[in-house]
Amino acid sequence: MGQLNREAQEIKAKIVYFGSAGAGMTANLDTIHRKLKKTHRGQLRVSQVPKDPSAAYEVLPVELGTVRGFATSMQIYTVPGGPNHAAIRRRILEDVDGIVFVADLRPERHDATLVALEELQEHLGSYGRRLDELSVIVQYNRRDLVDESALDALHRRIGLKPAAFFEAVATEGSGVLQTLTTLSKLMLAEIRLKAESEVATAAAPPQTPRAQRGLELPGKGFRIESAGPAQGTDAELQVPIRLIDEASGRRLEFSLRLTLGEAPE
Repeated sequence: MGQLNREAQEIKAKIVYFGSAGAGMTANLDTIHRKLKKTHRGQLRVSQVPKDPSAAYEVLPVELGTVRGFATSMQIYTVPGGPNHAAIRRRILEDVDGIVFVADLRPERHDATLVALEELQEHLGSYGRRLDELSVIVQYNRRDLVDESALDALHRRIGLKPAAFFEAVATEGSGVLQTLTTLSKLMLAEIRLKAESEVATAAAPPQTPRAQRGLELPGKGFRIESAGPAQGTDAELQVPIRLIDEASGRRLEFSLRLTLGEAPE
């Protein structure tokens, strides 16, 4: 899971794009790699699945620069499709911090999307984790191929309450960077809050056994609010978000900035 190293002033995190085969996970990473300048992204690596040359998954390192004094980086993964590669998809989800669930809006792929969602929840459960404990964005992809009724129908069937959702045409870039930027801000805010909570717990004076028996632990919920309107140009994108720890009332506001543009190879 996300690592915040105070001595090195670094934050490292992991994002996984998960969905059914052909939903558009690879198209998302291709667009991210194409749009981000070389100073913000590394090499897009394609890993072939053993014994199946037709299946592969991608890994893209992204450098976000300095965020609130911490050098911040992410590893972004897709998962391979196909019924025979569930074990690889499960392994990729280990220690994930944020998930983009890519939902294929084509009506003939709705059932496959729901199967992928069920598999995602099962894989997380094998690590003792739940989808509602993670930073999650739902991206409804292939919006150009369907009408509004297809989106409404799939949204009802999925039944998730993500932090946000976006309509997208990943092959054209529509909705791709908005999805990544919003998830990154949510995920990094939760990593920082968790680290601050651990520091506060370690610094607290020890309780007597009697006090411990009467202690009521606060809940672990967060409330997310808009910290202002999203702003963007052809050169950069910002989506301000405020994350509130409901137990302590602490607030963190982020203005994560991604520099955009076609980068020469």
